[in-house]
Amino acid sequence: MTGVESSDCTVAIGRPLREEITISILESSLNCSAGEAVLFSGRMMWQTGCRKLPLSLINSRTNTLIVKQRVLLPGNGVILQYNSRTATKKYYQDCDKQLFGPRGEIVNPVQLPDQRQEVVCRTFINVAPRHRIAIRALYVDQGNESNQTHFNYVLVRDVSTMKTMVFHGKQQFFWQSTGSQAEIEFHENVKGHRTSFWAEYHAIEPK
Repeated sequence: MTGVESSDCTVAIGRPLREEITISILESSLNCSAGEAVLFSGRMMWQTGCRKLPLSLINSRTNTLIVKQRVLLPGNGVILQYNSRTATKKYYQDCDKQLFGPRGEIVNPVQLPDQRQEVVCRTFINVAPRHRIAIRALYVDQGNESNQTHFNYVLVRDVSTMKTMVFHGKQQFFWQSTGSQAEIEFHENVKGHRTSFWAEYHAIEPK
């Protein structure tokens, strides 16, 4: 991330679920006194720094990591090396899904009969930096809306703002994120191989 023309540079790293990312800083020419810095952020970590970076080893604790660099002087920056490995601690449910790429389909995960009823299955969506995510729900059937004992609903979270929206019943919707990451939670009390949610997503290019 050296020699870039822009003062702000962002790199997104993604690996399959069940893995975590480690980053070593090989070189750094950041001017700390001028306010230059690099930020590492993921679903379970947030770390910023400038001084003594070449001695640092960053662990994402999950399968995705975003690196943001802020420089004021042309040519300054960091050189990183990343590796992935099997996660030391399980941060996901077996029914979770990870989606990368500019477009794709979202289908409600199917829980196995022996899974705990209270497990909430999630789908994580990551697109390129500075892009946003648009989700269009094409088929939604979360069961009988009059059932007040167990609520079936879909929760969509905008990761950059942590704001959430909840959709009940058969409500189709169109939703857009403010950043490049989104999470969908499926709160269902019905198990089986029935498709109750189907949607498409695509990345919106920056203006």
